[in-house]
This record gives sequence, C-alpha cells and structure tokens, in this order.
Amino acid sequence: MTVRDTVMKSLNAIGSSKEAAFYAKVFQQQEPERFALIVVDPRCLKNPLLEALISDLKILSNLDLTPVLLIGALDTDHTSVRFQAQRLCRALDGAGIPNDKLNCASYEFIAGVHKITGKGRFAVLELTETGPNTVQDAMNLRGLTIALQPFKVIFLQPSGGFRIEGQRVPVVNIDQIDEFLTQDGLSDGQTRVVDMVKTLADEAHHHCTYVIASPLNLLSELFTVRGAGTMLRRGAKILSQKDYKGLNVHKLQSSIEGAFGESLVGGYLKRPILHICVEENYRGGAIVTKMKPGVYLNKFWVTQEAQGEGIARDIWQVLEENVPAFFWRSKKNNPFNHWYMKVCDGMQVSGTWRIFWKGLGASEIPDAILAASNAPVDFEEKQ
Repeated sequence: MTVRDTVMKSLNAIGSSKEAAFYAKVFQQQEPERFALIVVDPRCLKNPLLEALISDLKILSNLDLTPVLLIGALDTDHTSVRFQAQRLCRALDGAGIPNDKLNCASYEFIAGVHKITGKGRFAVLELTETGPNTVQDAMNLRGLTIALQPFKVIFLQPSGGFRIEGQRVPVVNIDQIDEFLTQDGLSDGQTRVVDMVKTLADEAHHHCTYVIASPLNLLSELFTVRGAGTMLRRGAKILSQKDYKGLNVHKLQSSIEGAFGESLVGGYLKRPILHICVEENYRGGAIVTKMKPGVYLNKFWVTQEAQGEGIARDIWQVLEENVPAFFWRSKKNNPFNHWYMKVCDGMQVSGTWRIFWKGLGASEIPDAILAASNAPVDFEEKQ
C-alpha cells in the first residue's frame, strides 16, 4: 500500500471515502499555492493544538498538497511573529515536512511563494509590518488573497468557529452578522476575522470560501461536505425566471449531470417548465414543472464542489418566494434527505422514494404522493 493509499484510508475516518477522494482530486488539480491559505492564530502554536496541526499538515504533505501558512495576520504583537514562524518551521522540520520561511516584505515576494510551493514545499509566511506607509502594504492578507487566489482561506483559531448555546454554527452570512450578534457575542479575535472577511469578499476577483476552523478539525473542514468549523460567506446570487431564455443550457446541463452523476435523457431541457432558480455560476439550482395534481419540484441540486457552502439554502429561499406550494421526491438513500426533512411540511415513503411537500393543503397531499411516485425518471438508464 502506498503512502497516499494509507493517507486516504485515514481520511475515510472523518468522512466518506467518496468525499475524501473527490476533494483530494479537486485540490490536486489546483495550482499548489491555491490549495489553501491558512491564517494561523498564535494560540494554535502551543500544544496540544500545535501537535494536532502538525499531524494534519503531515497528512496534507503526504497527499502532495501544499497550503500556504501565514503567521501575523491575527497577532496584534508583531514583535512575536518571527518567533512564532520559527517555532512552526521547527515543528514542520521535526515532522519531516519540507518548508521554507519567507517574510511578506521580501523582494519579489509572490514569485518566491510560487517557487516554494512549486517545489512541493510549504511556504511559511511571516507578516511583520503593516500600515499604509510601509512596503508591506501591498502584501497584507488582502494583497495575498488577491495575488494567490486561494481556493479557501482558513482562519485557524482555538474556538474552531462560532457557537450558539454550545452548538456549532456551520454557516454565517456576513451581510447578516448583526442578526447573529443579537443571539451570541463574538470574541475580539472573531470580530477581527469577520471584519477581514468582509474586506476580502468585497475585493476578491475569484471564488473563495472563508472558514474559521480549529487544528483539531482541519481535515474534516477540508475533506467533508459537512465541514467542521464556521463558513463565513455572502449570500449567493440566484437567477430566477420562468423559462430557460438567456441561460447557458450547456452549463446548466453539465451542472445537473455533475451533481447527480448521471446523464439527462435527450431533450430534457426542451421540456416546458414553470420556473427555474439557478446560481449565477451554475453551481446549483431548482427546476419546477407542472403535473396534473399541482406544482412539482422536478430538480434541486448543488454541484459537489459547492456543497457545504450554504448555496442550497440561498436557492431554496428564492424558490419559496416564487413558488409557495410544491411537492418533490428523493431516493430513500439520498444523503440530502436530512436537509429536506428540515425544510418540508411533510414526508411519506412510497416504494423506493421519499415524497416531500411544502405548502400543500391536506386534500392535495394524496394525489401529490401518487403523482411523484409515478413520475418518469429524467436520467438515462445505466448500462
């Protein structure tokens, strides 16, 4: 068994083997420096959190994944940044993880980061100077995110994310953070992170997710759909209309087929519909059609790489605003059923299907169950 096989086997313990393999493949297809920018809180560089972090980083190294590690963005005492960076490098060396340290004020800094990660080494960046009048101004966290365009920016903090009454909050819309604050307060460190993310999200020119996680659950955050920390995001832009006019049907078909892992039957997107909601980058959507007993949610999907980002809730909200009453079905083993149970008004098992409904009157439900149970399959039969 190869080192990679051993590592993938260990990842299976935190999620399904399918999820772990999928995300490992996605990350490996990125440029090395785009895998993740990990902003390390200095409190995470003390044991036992440091041991947990190094253990996780060793696994990433064995998968040939090279995150960029940033020290200093969350440390108000910049005199300690060099010490913290040296401490991290020593721990990486002790675990046999190849790395190089680089100061963010270095000459041709970004080229240096590319060179380090291109060799399969971890780049440990120390941020020791900030302010509008320093050479560092262009290479603070904002400058790094714009220049490196990371797939994820992960803020490592001991808290591991936001909590309300002890329960983890998986997703927070930063545009509605004031509503969150009325429920539970944030620490000074978490407040700084929120302010940083608002700035980054305003100026980012690429798709990026922002997460608060702990060294104790870093791998679960990276390699599972459900995640393990708190994702900070802006609501997705959802297009909503009554037909396919103006949409890229090729992207739409690719999005649906990728999410379901099956090919649509010929002519599917030429059938009449009542409504469609689709995320602007075709990362998820909902298609509503008319059936004899009422309105049928024919398709609801989120692409695999976008799952866990809260897009489903954004699409659902727009769907409910435009279609107040409808019914739909899902295979009994669909892992998304737990989410459907939270948003539906009712559910009944019928053969191999679970039939759900929303906004229906009691007299409408039996016919809806019968119609959904007998609806034709929209995907080609597997050979």
